[in-house]
Amino acid sequence: MKFNSEEIAEKIRTAIIENTLKGIDKDGNKFKDYSTRPFAMPYGAVHNKAKLKAVTDTKKKKLGLVSLFTSKKSGKTWVTWIQGYKHYKKVMHPESDGTVNLWATGDMLKSFTVLEVQEKNMLRIKTKYGDLNIQLPSEVYIKLGWTDQEKAKIAGYNIEKGRNMLGLPQEQLEAIIEKELYEIKQL
Repeated sequence: MKFNSEEIAEKIRTAIIENTLKGIDKDGNKFKDYSTRPFAMPYGAVHNKAKLKAVTDTKKKKLGLVSLFTSKKSGKTWVTWIQGYKHYKKVMHPESDGTVNLWATGDMLKSFTVLEVQEKNMLRIKTKYGDLNIQLPSEVYIKLGWTDQEKAKIAGYNIEKGRNMLGLPQEQLEAIIEKELYEIKQL
């Protein structure tokens, strides 16, 4: 039986996605909260105009949580989210329970993939009881990421904001590998 590096890579990818959906970063900590500072975005970038309309005060009769303005320079309409990205997320994705989990449309996490797996310096495991007939690499290189550069940029932005999903806590990574080794030994 051979150690399956591709299978291990897929299990690591799956565990990273599961942690991300729980709001857990590469070190096992909760993701940094979304900002509550006001921010503006182009009107065209808002993917659900009906949800935007429901929270926009266009008559300026009261202090709105969202306001629209037209840029004098470009003539384009912009949206200001007074209570920040956290409010934007709550309005656009009300199904979210408030957990910061990097899930908006799902495209970024769905496109997170194993890009490359390399094994180096293969070793055969021998014991005083005989060969296990397992070939284990002494080193495995696993590259995870995105083939879609736009999704990679979104992930990079989140990493800059303190929400780094790219990795697993050491004990979780060791548990995945130990389980694989145990399963091989049982065969």
